[in-house]
Amino acid sequence: MNISRINFSKSSLLVLFSLFINLDSFAQQHFTLSGYIKDKNTGEVLIGAAIFDKNTYKGTVSNAYGFYSLSLPSGKYTLTVSFIGYESVSFEVDLVKNISNDFFLDNSAIAIEGVTITAESGIKPMTINEFSVEKISMKSVRQVPAMFGEADVVKAIQQLSGVKTLGDGSSAMFVRGGSSDQNLILIDEAPIYNPSHLFGLISVFNPDAINHVDLHKSNMPAQYGGRVSSVIDCKMKEGNMYKYDFSAGISPFSTTVSANGPIVKEKSSFFVSGRKGFIDLFFKPGGRLALVPAFYDVNVKVNTKIGDNDRLFLSFYNGKDRLQSAEGFFNKWGNTSGTLRWNRSLGSKLFMNTSLIISDYQNYLEFKDEGRNYKWLTGLSDMNLKLDLAYYIRPGNVIRVGAGTIYHKFIPGETADSMQSLSRLQAFENSIYILNDIELLDWLGLNYGVRLSTFQNHGKAAWFDYNEQHQPVKTNTNQKGVYKTYINPEPRVSANIKFSPNYSLKLAYAHNAQYMQVLQNNALSYTSLETWFPANTNIKPIIVDAVSAGWFQSLTEQYSFSVELYYKKYKNQIDYIDHARLVNNPYIEGEIRAGNAKTYGVELNFEKEIGRLTGAMSYTYCRVIRNIDGINNGEEYSSPYDIPHDFRIRLSYQISESWAFNSAWMYMSGRPVTLPVGFYMYQNHTVPIYTDRNASRFPDYHRLDISFNYEPAKKNRKVNWVMNFGVFNLYAKKNPLGYEFERNGDNIEIYQYTLFRLLPNFNIKIEF
Repeated sequence: MNISRINFSKSSLLVLFSLFINLDSFAQQHFTLSGYIKDKNTGEVLIGAAIFDKNTYKGTVSNAYGFYSLSLPSGKYTLTVSFIGYESVSFEVDLVKNISNDFFLDNSAIAIEGVTITAESGIKPMTINEFSVEKISMKSVRQVPAMFGEADVVKAIQQLSGVKTLGDGSSAMFVRGGSSDQNLILIDEAPIYNPSHLFGLISVFNPDAINHVDLHKSNMPAQYGGRVSSVIDCKMKEGNMYKYDFSAGISPFSTTVSANGPIVKEKSSFFVSGRKGFIDLFFKPGGRLALVPAFYDVNVKVNTKIGDNDRLFLSFYNGKDRLQSAEGFFNKWGNTSGTLRWNRSLGSKLFMNTSLIISDYQNYLEFKDEGRNYKWLTGLSDMNLKLDLAYYIRPGNVIRVGAGTIYHKFIPGETADSMQSLSRLQAFENSIYILNDIELLDWLGLNYGVRLSTFQNHGKAAWFDYNEQHQPVKTNTNQKGVYKTYINPEPRVSANIKFSPNYSLKLAYAHNAQYMQVLQNNALSYTSLETWFPANTNIKPIIVDAVSAGWFQSLTEQYSFSVELYYKKYKNQIDYIDHARLVNNPYIEGEIRAGNAKTYGVELNFEKEIGRLTGAMSYTYCRVIRNIDGINNGEEYSSPYDIPHDFRIRLSYQISESWAFNSAWMYMSGRPVTLPVGFYMYQNHTVPIYTDRNASRFPDYHRLDISFNYEPAKKNRKVNWVMNFGVFNLYAKKNPLGYEFERNGDNIEIYQYTLFRLLPNFNIKIEF
């Protein structure tokens, strides 16, 4: 067995664990207030709600399951519970014993006459020790104008600083210089390997089914692993515990139907939502559309309480896409996932979550004509078992530990001709972690920990050895057992230096490993065909060291400002050689090259979070440079998403109790592209001449989107409805997706093609 060795000394472990056990000795007796924070109207838990003492500002936030635990010295306190978009609740408590208590918050009312909108969350970036975490509510998602009128989680994330995209409507996300496959995208803990419907015009996240989203940019806490760029952690709605709710919505390309309610009132509930595109219902291949797309997705969730301390959750997602032409082209792809979770409160301070997760992604391509019948299948599936424990020692001191194992099954590429197919592969990815989030001093907070991950190729497999010219020279086989192992410790630390309650300096370092990478043409804005390759004897895991620093300041109760700088160094970044054949090629690993990359940048953000007018303005400067032997003559070159300048403005204005106006404007530097610098004739064929990779750039990209939201004042009516209408690309900017070259006599003509110019849209939703 070939093992990539590491050095992790006993002294390092002793230093680490001495920090973990450096807990405050209590000078007086402490007691704990614990329970869940929930929505008063539905009974669903609120993730990231704050509970704190108004005098000392000591407090905590509810975890991903709505659970909180707050330990304080015995005495009387005035505590406040708050969550963005909800009315805050203040109460007095005489803490002379451990108390279990759930809190219920109501949606905050909008006071138009006073020009004040209550939207206090109780959480400010200065109080969070984690670095670069964005907590995204569905209310904020619905304030972002969407291409087709329907709110979209991915499109809302793309509006944030540090997140790049390649073109109009694309669901690809490049976070702080990382490629799209370096994002860990989760829905109720299950990974989603392709987040796109309609080639990225719509994301797989049904907005009616999502409750909350967290985005971690490059410095993710130790409980996350397997990716080196970011984590997008989405939680599904749980369903109303008190009454039945139904809704139906329609937009230009899809319709959505949802239902939720109690199974046993105040004990168990369900949520189900289905969404279907209907282009294929009105168009057939070969008619007005050469290619006809179709898609659907289904979200289901059931949860039940088992006594006072236990709760079970069952989540399911299934989404499929299909693209078909009359000439014999057929492409279908989709994600399926399921999560079974068991939450248990082990006393007032200890919380446990156990999860069994399955996930499957497949992509099938077929092309038929008179001369050939071409087929290609790629994908992967997972089974994941994980355990997480959180111990709430006191306010500002939480220890988290966990372990997990994932069984991966890869289909790198199969065709009808077995000689052209790649061998199916299996691997185990195991991990353990420990982290501590602690207010070490009044002015210093730390979030630090380590994750130890292993990746083991095992089972039946076949692969090639390649010589220095990357030609296959030997075939290897394995029938059972482990034949390659990688081990990586992944330390991570974030320090929060608080100069006052209103501003702080954060410093962070993370060492991350990723054992799977995608080989695809990242120069294309729209693509569904992705081939996931595991680390193996020919492809090493990608390793990233990330260093970050940031200044966060609350200017007033309404305004905040931040500036963040980062530098990331990549090892074993893969890319493909010129003219590589990415599908139907059993020797594809011989056309892959690995090397180094670096990304660095600065992000400036200015936000107004409270009031009738809210919004954000950001500027990002980022460079992404690669240096890989065998590509671009060994010289540095820009990655396909090296987009230096990025400026964005988002505004939302509450016109009245029922009407709201939203706008989003973005400007980005033109992205790199490899264009021919000339042409020559060879045997009556026009042959392009290329120089350096990605040496040219598209024109600068910019557009303005607007939308109006109308929601009648709800007065306990049985039927409520919400309307949204807007315009995508209001001033009809011709942003190019690509170029085509055609010969016209002795001349070569260049044609630019775009996706959308001015595009009106709407969405109507009825709730009853």
